[in-house]
Amino acid sequence: MNKIYIIIVFLLITSYSFSQTITGTVFDTKGNPLVLANVVFKEANNPESVKEFVSIRNGKYNIILKKNYEKILVEINSDGYFTEKQLIDNPNTTKTYELNFQLAEDITELKEIKIITEKKAIIVKEDTLKYNVSKFRDGSERKIEDIIKKLPGISVNEKTGEIKYKGKSIEAVTLDGDNMFGYNYSLGTKNINVDMVEQVQAIDNFSENLLLKGIENGDKVSLNLKLKKSKTDYSGNIDFGLGVNSDKKKMNNSIVNILQISKGYKAFGTFSYNNVGGNNSPFDYFSGTQNIEQSRSKSFETYRVIPETLFSNIIDNTRTNNNNLFFSNYNSLFKISKRISVKTNFYYLHDNINFQQATNTINTINSETFTTSDNNTSNKKPNLYRGDLEVKFNSSKNSLLEYKTKFNLEETFTNITILANQTNQFYSNLKSKNQFFNQNLIFTKKISDKKVIQININQGFNNTPQFLRLNSITETNNQNSNFKKNYIDGVINILGTTENFKYSFSVGANYEKTPFTSFNNYQNNISSSIIDENKTIYFKKSLYHLGSVNYNINRWILSPSYSIKFLKQSLQDNILNQKEDTNDFIFEPALLLKFKINSLSFISSRLSNSQNPVVDEFIFRNSVITNNRLKVSNNPDLDLQKPTLFSLNYNNNNVYRQFQFEVGFSYQKSKGNFYSDYNINQTETNIKNIFLLEKNDNYNADVLLAKYLPIIATTIKLKTNYSYSNYFNLVNSTNLRENTSNIILNELSIRTAFKAKINFDNNFINIKNTNKNSDLEKITNNSIINTFKIRYKPTKKIFAVLSSDYYLPDTNNKNNNYLFLDANITFKPNNKHLEMNLSAKNLLNKKVFSQIQTTDFSKSTFQNNLISRYIFINVTYDL
Repeated sequence: MNKIYIIIVFLLITSYSFSQTITGTVFDTKGNPLVLANVVFKEANNPESVKEFVSIRNGKYNIILKKNYEKILVEINSDGYFTEKQLIDNPNTTKTYELNFQLAEDITELKEIKIITEKKAIIVKEDTLKYNVSKFRDGSERKIEDIIKKLPGISVNEKTGEIKYKGKSIEAVTLDGDNMFGYNYSLGTKNINVDMVEQVQAIDNFSENLLLKGIENGDKVSLNLKLKKSKTDYSGNIDFGLGVNSDKKKMNNSIVNILQISKGYKAFGTFSYNNVGGNNSPFDYFSGTQNIEQSRSKSFETYRVIPETLFSNIIDNTRTNNNNLFFSNYNSLFKISKRISVKTNFYYLHDNINFQQATNTINTINSETFTTSDNNTSNKKPNLYRGDLEVKFNSSKNSLLEYKTKFNLEETFTNITILANQTNQFYSNLKSKNQFFNQNLIFTKKISDKKVIQININQGFNNTPQFLRLNSITETNNQNSNFKKNYIDGVINILGTTENFKYSFSVGANYEKTPFTSFNNYQNNISSSIIDENKTIYFKKSLYHLGSVNYNINRWILSPSYSIKFLKQSLQDNILNQKEDTNDFIFEPALLLKFKINSLSFISSRLSNSQNPVVDEFIFRNSVITNNRLKVSNNPDLDLQKPTLFSLNYNNNNVYRQFQFEVGFSYQKSKGNFYSDYNINQTETNIKNIFLLEKNDNYNADVLLAKYLPIIATTIKLKTNYSYSNYFNLVNSTNLRENTSNIILNELSIRTAFKAKINFDNNFINIKNTNKNSDLEKITNNSIINTFKIRYKPTKKIFAVLSSDYYLPDTNNKNNNYLFLDANITFKPNNKHLEMNLSAKNLLNKKVFSQIQTTDFSKSTFQNNLISRYIFINVTYDL
């Protein structure tokens, strides 16, 4: 046995005595250690044969060679870098050699890889799906939003600008990784020229706060716009458009976009003016559609009792919006140091909107039918000033302090001349203000690799004073109203993750104070008096605890959550000297189930039960005049609305094969809400909102099927939506009426991508709306919209589009239909920086347009003026 030990020791000593120890480091040319590289050892006289090798770790390597070599060739290999070699001649077996390497990037190899990827329209890499913009262009696109609309798996809401990826609303549109725009990302998508962007990247499991990456529930998605390398220093574009309409009015549409990117600084600015109905801002003062940011900040804002004049149309706003819009916005991001960054955002908007509308309403109430009409000529002038500031400070690698603030000042002046029932003349002057301030302090501390604590304090106020002067021949009403809201919310969150699940627990407190005042100074030829005065204050205080867990069990995802809340409400009426208080203990459970069929498809279901106060906008008791016909009052009530929601969805998104199939069903049963008690006659309508503990049901079903058929080079998209709801109201002293509303929307889109000079688009929409009340009266309307485009590209320099829009507002009246024709020709000369565009809008010179809206007791026809035919020349120059 001892002989065996002696032999082993001898062999080890012999082996060691005939070996070399070699150590060293491997860096790139910037001094960064290489993570992945191989160190290969060869005999110098036989360089094709690898004798031994070792992998580096964090830029370092160490090896004791097993054999003795006369000449050792040491070679470093790493993907994306040139190979480096060193030779050791007649190595000393008792010596340790240190060989350090610095590898240069293999630029030639990277270029070859880029060429290969450019041939693919879509590239999938981990959580990121990359769309190569050039593969989706046909020549008609000007802004990056025009490309995003065409990308498989992505949809864009034409009204709000909201973008969805795989059915989920995106959190942000970043610019080379930086979130410049927040939820107002339509600023970027509507204004950034398509020529600036190389790729649109869709990112799953998005976390803007990097400390939460992999810890928070990673169900968020975002888009990143990867700019072309030539556009990363200082670039932009100038669009100058000038034309004339059939009334010899000058038409203008000019935009200047500036993009600046340098070390430590990034900025994007847009400055525009147009009177052709366009709107490249995220704010809609024409139809009042709320953007994503406005929808998300609703709980922090108060209400305007007197609604602004809005013009809702089923046709594109660019046909009806007689505007004079100037809009400017400047975003900048300063990276002061590795730890501190500052982002600023400034907005200015001024518009002058002119509109004419004739409304004819047939009311059917209690088997009685009567007609009302209004002819309105409106002038609306909104002004907006806004500034945002965001400061981020990484006090350490594991902590982040964020401060965000926003200040908004808005003033709108609206003047309307009204002819009611063809006999009564009114003059309406409305002045509305909106002052909004919000500040948010967030501190995030990463306790460990798998646990984070976060403190969030949110504070602000909103003030919306309004003054309406309504004149007729015999009387004047001066209606004042003012809603205010002050709020503060503080919450502590603990987030964590383990191997199988993620969790989040929160404890917080909230305080809101909402006062409302109003009075009407009524004047006639005899006297003047103050009537219908309101002075109320609404308080809402709550302590709450939230919890959620996200389990991953094989293909199943189980996400139970809950909210426990102690809610105290108080309503004080200083006119009646009354005060009402309520205290509620609220428990709100929810459960989300998700089953992953494969990497492309899943089934999900959600069940939730909640309890919400809904009195905020109904806290005043006495009447407020809102226009020449309408007065609104309420019977305030602090009871809670109790909705229960169930949903079931199937999603299959194979973006690479350009196939999308989604089916969804949801049902909501709600108990308790404010319902309207109408008192209607030919000259005025009085609405009193009252709280009733009635139950109402809402059903909604959606089907979406989209597929690119390579055999015929055509994309086909079919969308169907069915919604049903029942609701209650009282009309002209009737008993409580139960009403139902059914809406069926079918949409079929076809888009060709032939490798030919000519291609086609067609989009067909059919909407059927049926309203029915408990008196068995039914009001139905069926409408059709069809858009057809011919895209013609005779050469690489010329691209033309001829489009037609057909509208049939009521299929029962086929004689009342509308056909619009538009044409556009784009020419790109040899100068790559220049593009010229000739467009003609409303070639048939339609002057008016009618549409129909129905309720359970009325059918209204709205006829409004259109922007007359115009011809337009636009020149775009890329800086």
